[in-house]
Amino acid sequence: MRTLALLVSTTLAAIAGYAQGNAELSQVQTVYVMPMANGFDQYLANRLRSLGQIRVLADASKADAIFTDKLGQAFEAKLDEMEEAARERLAASAPKPSPGETAVSEGLKLAPKSVSTLSRGKGTYFLVDRRSRIVLWSVYSKTKDMQPNSLDKNAEKVVEELGKDFSGKKK
Repeated sequence: MRTLALLVSTTLAAIAGYAQGNAELSQVQTVYVMPMANGFDQYLANRLRSLGQIRVLADASKADAIFTDKLGQAFEAKLDEMEEAARERLAASAPKPSPGETAVSEGLKLAPKSVSTLSRGKGTYFLVDRRSRIVLWSVYSKTKDMQPNSLDKNAEKVVEELGKDFSGKKK
């Protein structure tokens, strides 16, 4: 029952994100590509770069949106982990308090979250706004096999569909 509720909420989020649509999608200038099954993220990053409308970043905390092949608790936990790491980097670069002053957050550390990556999506890809976590865009495009040429062709199809939606052309 819980799985069905998660599936329904994920589907509704994708539909709502698509309905809010291309106006938000057109604001995306930078993306971070999450690791995906069979190294598909590498092929996708390469094809996204060639699109010319989006810059692919290696630092998720600086990206407008996140490309992923999986939504749900593991994805949310990974986003939380990335945001915490970004906050820690900022705190480390901030001036240290002088002797006698105490930092409010000093000594407070969150335990690392363990996130299983055993289960991955099976051909559905999502572009998620990093800050609001709204699904801005999604597509289903299954790779016929896991050969490099097939993965590259599928990445090309995914990016082609994204490019159409960026430019406002109907499918």
